[in-house]
Amino acid sequence: MLLAELKRRNVFRVAMFYVVAGWVLLQAGDLLFGTLGVPGWGLKLLLGLLVLGFPLALVFAWVYELTPEGLKREHEVDRHASTTARTAAKLDKLIVVLLVVAIGLLVAEQVGSRRDATDRDASSSGDPKAGVNPRASRGGTTGPTPVSIAVLPFLNLSDDKSNEYFSDGLTEELLNVLANVPGLRVIARTSSFAYKGKDAKISDVARELDVDHVLEGSVRKSGNRVRITTQLIRASDSSHLWSENYDRNLDDIFAVQDEISKHVVDALKVRLLPGQDQPVEVGGTRDPGAYEAFLLGRHMRALGEGEATLREALRAFDDAIRRDPDYAQAYAAKAGTLSALASSAYIPFATGFAQVRQAAQRSLELAPDLAEGHIALGYVQSILENDVRTPFASFERALALNPGSEIVQRLYAGYASSLGRHDDAIAAARKAVTLDPISPAAHLSLSAVQFAARRYADAEAAARRALALQPNRPSGPAALGWSLMMQGRHEEALAAFESDPVAWARRNGRSLVLARMGRKDEARRELEQFQQESGDNAAFQYAEAEAQLGDLDAAMRWLEKAREVHDPGLTGFGFIDPMLDPLRNDARFRRMFAGLGFDVAAT
Repeated sequence: MLLAELKRRNVFRVAMFYVVAGWVLLQAGDLLFGTLGVPGWGLKLLLGLLVLGFPLALVFAWVYELTPEGLKREHEVDRHASTTARTAAKLDKLIVVLLVVAIGLLVAEQVGSRRDATDRDASSSGDPKAGVNPRASRGGTTGPTPVSIAVLPFLNLSDDKSNEYFSDGLTEELLNVLANVPGLRVIARTSSFAYKGKDAKISDVARELDVDHVLEGSVRKSGNRVRITTQLIRASDSSHLWSENYDRNLDDIFAVQDEISKHVVDALKVRLLPGQDQPVEVGGTRDPGAYEAFLLGRHMRALGEGEATLREALRAFDDAIRRDPDYAQAYAAKAGTLSALASSAYIPFATGFAQVRQAAQRSLELAPDLAEGHIALGYVQSILENDVRTPFASFERALALNPGSEIVQRLYAGYASSLGRHDDAIAAARKAVTLDPISPAAHLSLSAVQFAARRYADAEAAARRALALQPNRPSGPAALGWSLMMQGRHEEALAAFESDPVAWARRNGRSLVLARMGRKDEARRELEQFQQESGDNAAFQYAEAEAQLGDLDAAMRWLEKAREVHDPGLTGFGFIDPMLDPLRNDARFRRMFAGLGFDVAAT
């Protein structure tokens, strides 16, 4: 009897209508609340209200009846005049309509889910038609997201703190070996060693360096025995994927390093990159003293372009070579340091770059597949031979040999930028930043190539990042000054140039900013002082200033002098230099750069 009365009063139909209508309302709320910025608890509140309203709707259907005169209590309606049958028909139609809407929403949701899955799969596989892999895009290319790892400096737990070189050396060895594993993105030394001596959480390190895995360890050395502990940690949940202890005699510390690094790489390959071959370090040494000197040189070289630190780095690399005359990596590092000294005119161009060529060639004689040697040779070729086409093979060879090297990517970026290949340059510079995100040099390189591409706001941002990492870095404030100057923020640019530790960078920047501000007398005095201090060593910079001052004949004379003395600014920056824009359509300018191997027809 009760069941029949529930049917007659349409209680079951109201219940069905309420459930379907409530589901549709929740789906609509899920869509609209996100668009309208409603907090996440909004949808939960709506669900709660619907649940509370359900029994009320049933009670309402039982107690009331909808009549032509409006709502009436059920017992007040004559059974012969009841409209419950007509109400039932209307409810049936409404339920059918809502069910159609509900089915449509379900179908749309399934299609959207499949599309999202397809986009994710295509993105991870590098399909250019379906979204971009965020990590791959930072390197400028699409493709599978590489497995990434940071190797933190191994802790020296030995009582004798002079054994620090051994723990650092083991870390360096692992970095060098891992960097040559295809498909593995390895954070470079500068960023990894930024955490040395710091009690940083693995999750924070992984987030700051944008890596999936972190390798850490410790070294405890006592007499002729050493215990090395290593562990591989997955960043997403801080779980330990693998760990191992090694107890060894130190009859040959490099044999121990080789053994440990091989075991670690084998373990990583099994867990992260199955099927990869064991990489082999190129151009290393077996002499502990030479290696320690090399590490010191690397440390000093990473401090910037200041003359004192460059000379200290050069002495360390020379010490490494004295201890091991066949140390190819030390020759390549020496070549890079000499290039920096000569480029800044801390040593004469002619003799400096001749020594660069000699060191680069020696590194390649000892290790023909050493990428850093090819980079060093390519750079000096572009300067000494006054033909940018000659070093092309050297730079391309370096990139093919070691694409996982931050240094290779950074220097290749500079070369591509000098040719006007801005997209390639920015892609390489961004990859250098990805490989070494806490390296001021990498961010300054990115700033330089973005400046050359005339993306001045981006260049400013990269320069500020470099200065945040190393506020007093030589030539860092000047990089910021250049980008500010080209955005018309002249007073800010002057302040930036004034704060640069490098004297010639201050003079060069001031003369250019003053010229662009229309304060030509002041700019001329600054330029004359610059010439008295630097002689012909800054011929290219004088050409820039004369072009901005409007004396195009003087600018061309200084460019000719720059070619005569092999000023690196000419081939390294002249073709794409905004300061030389007043000369851009001058036939003399175009003939000069065509003779240097630049594609002037494309400009």
